[in-house]
Amino acid sequence: MCILAHCVFHLFLSSAYFCPQVKEEELQDPFVFASVRILGAWMAEETSSLKQEICELLPFLVRYAKKLFKEGGPAENLPQTAGLVSSDSSILTQDALRFLLPGFCHLTAEDRPRDILISEGAPALLCDYFLQQWGVLTSQPGSPTSTEMSLQTLCGIFLNLVVTAPNLIRQEKTFSSLMDTLLKSLPFLLPQKDHLVLAANIATLGLMMARILSSSAVLQKTGSAKEFFRATICFFSQAHTAQADPGSHGLALAVSPAYVSAWDDIHELWFLGMQALASCVPLFPWLPQAVLQAQWLEELSELLTRVTAASVDFELIAAFQGVLVELAKASEPCREVILSHHGEEWANLYGMAALEQCLSKQ
Repeated sequence: MCILAHCVFHLFLSSAYFCPQVKEEELQDPFVFASVRILGAWMAEETSSLKQEICELLPFLVRYAKKLFKEGGPAENLPQTAGLVSSDSSILTQDALRFLLPGFCHLTAEDRPRDILISEGAPALLCDYFLQQWGVLTSQPGSPTSTEMSLQTLCGIFLNLVVTAPNLIRQEKTFSSLMDTLLKSLPFLLPQKDHLVLAANIATLGLMMARILSSSAVLQKTGSAKEFFRATICFFSQAHTAQADPGSHGLALAVSPAYVSAWDDIHELWFLGMQALASCVPLFPWLPQAVLQAQWLEELSELLTRVTAASVDFELIAAFQGVLVELAKASEPCREVILSHHGEEWANLYGMAALEQCLSKQ
């Protein structure tokens, strides 16, 4: 173990021992905050180590973060010796959650830590924190990058919960409030290209949650729900384009220029979101009409007709086919649009057997 890692390891052990001993009236002590920051940094990198110790600490960390979040007051008398004097607003307001989010994101993917976090009320706290951070992002132009990073990490945590604890999403009322915010967030974000990574997170999380909360009032043909789905269609449909293929005289399918710089960060979310969108089609009878209004089927048909088949990889073909099959099954007008744009030909060309079968049915 190198000297730096050795020091961090002992800082973690010291903080892990110190924090649970803190009394209620000592929670505002800046040294407690410094210790929690150390624990947060450790958990962000080393959740595979000292799992038992981390699990024992989680109730305290949730209680501490909850207290500071609810009080929301500025930190007082932060000593320079604690390393806390900074222009960082999350430090000056003792925002402990920001430093704990990366670790929580790792831990919500594991059974035992996730169960502890749920039993301690962390999901409701994190939903409230998301709403607060979203308010900061939208009300303060040029808000700190840390605000956007916190929102992205929160989306990762909620995605873990959607996949591993769907009943929690159904039962916790706070997730209905989160769903309402997500519906309104994406149409706001999407026109702002510098927020593409956050938009990808919100689009995918919103679709994953919509599958679970499809019967909730907020998703029943409301204006905000329709705007959200229109925005998701826009996000997914604009990710790819045709461009000249240097290796041939034809065109190749490629990531759109506006998406290129963020693609490494969002490509997994794009594929996951496409799967979720396909699952949403049979749940929302008005969704195929939104696809028709966006003219996505015509644009996708033209794109697949223009590019060489070899330039479209199997994963992308599967993603397109998943959505197209559900649309063709759910909506005769969608099926007719696909057919009228040579759908049977390019479905055969790309090996989309399920789509071919769906289109061939009279």
